[in-house]
Amino acid sequence: MGDMAAAAATLHPDEMNAAAAPTSLHLPPFPTLYIGDLHPAVTDAELIYAFTRFGTVASARVCRDRASGTSLGYAYLNYLSFSDAEKALKAMNHSLLHGRPMRIMWSQRNPMSRKNGIGNLFVKNLEISVSGTVLEDLFAVYGTVESCKVAIDGSGRSRGFGFVQMDSEEAAQLAIKALNGVILPGSSKKLCVTKFVKKSERQALPEGPSGTNLYIKNLDWDITDDVLRQRFSAYGNISSAVVMKDRGGKSRGFGFVDFESPEAAKNALENLNGSDLGSKSLYVRYAQKRSERDKLLRLRFAGRPEHKFTKIQGSTVFVKNLERSIDNAALRRLFSESGMVLRTKVIYDKNGLSRGFGFVCFSSAEEANEAVQRFNGNMFYSRRLYVTIAQNKEDRQKNLQLQFANFKIVPVQHAVSHDSIPAAYHVPNYDWFQNQMHINGNGHYGNVNDGSNSSRGARMTLY
Repeated sequence: MGDMAAAAATLHPDEMNAAAAPTSLHLPPFPTLYIGDLHPAVTDAELIYAFTRFGTVASARVCRDRASGTSLGYAYLNYLSFSDAEKALKAMNHSLLHGRPMRIMWSQRNPMSRKNGIGNLFVKNLEISVSGTVLEDLFAVYGTVESCKVAIDGSGRSRGFGFVQMDSEEAAQLAIKALNGVILPGSSKKLCVTKFVKKSERQALPEGPSGTNLYIKNLDWDITDDVLRQRFSAYGNISSAVVMKDRGGKSRGFGFVDFESPEAAKNALENLNGSDLGSKSLYVRYAQKRSERDKLLRLRFAGRPEHKFTKIQGSTVFVKNLERSIDNAALRRLFSESGMVLRTKVIYDKNGLSRGFGFVCFSSAEEANEAVQRFNGNMFYSRRLYVTIAQNKEDRQKNLQLQFANFKIVPVQHAVSHDSIPAAYHVPNYDWFQNQMHINGNGHYGNVNDGSNSSRGARMTLY
């Protein structure tokens, strides 16, 4: 749930308050479209190629970080003709580029109108099948939709919530009255539509759990939304019950139940925490916002050295094959789904570019193991992740010693005379081998090749 606030916080100002289509009296030099939610690999040339079929493109620019040159995920595209820009907006909004739906709107460069937040809505309890196009069509009945976004995870799957920007506060209020609490066809969830609250205002709100939303883990893999709802409904009216699923539609072993009253949630927590459902005992607690979790972690781990990733044995995971634009914050957002993340670290080279791997430190070994089970082999930004428990130096040395204890040198047979002296055996330097196994950019397992040619007289055979 804290991820929703994090996702909202990443919205670009043009997404927060896009302008209506410019009128004929106030046309800019070039009609400008804002294009958001871009895949990191998208280039200026690709945008020009994709949008040229609607008219002459004056320019296209993917906005990038000044230091690293990595894409910021949005761009501006200028047409020579307003009618061409309008056609492109209607045809290309929510279309896929590099497998990711683009969100397109008229660019608004007035700083004051960006800040007022008029017409911004937050929508949750969306079914996974609801796309940006479906969401836009749903809200268009109540006014002009300037911008619309369904939040997605790294694999492109809906996270069950989104954002809608109406052109006026009146239209936004009309949509709230008409759609909040409605159950859409094919859904079992009540739609929740509220005013979007800015990050600065959210931080100013009183801390503490809302008291209605529960987090449940240790679910059997065959537990469905309906089974979860049925089990918890004995304690009060439920707004929503959902079992979280991976990109393949399989249960991830945890879920959320949101009650209509704090009393019902408290009653369910007291009676169901530790109770059996299927073959496992349920773990039930209040769902927490990210700020609340961070505060709890600061109190729990006060005084512990931050630089020690493996302070708790087995609580740190090693992650490789990361897309190069993934930073510490993105890594934290992803792995927070498995538990309380104390720290994340993406490894960079001397030029400040990601080396494609990093570490995530959890508050417990159980959470780290859950992260390995959940994310190892999963696709994230078009890359298949490799996730495993990180080892400290002592454990790595022990494992290496065990590996070397099982190595046996077997001489290569040479076609030489009986009185010849056999070539000397060569074994790669142990320290170098350990360095390759654990430090190089390829991850934990490097190639046994020290660059010399003197190893041809022997080979190592594993028995």
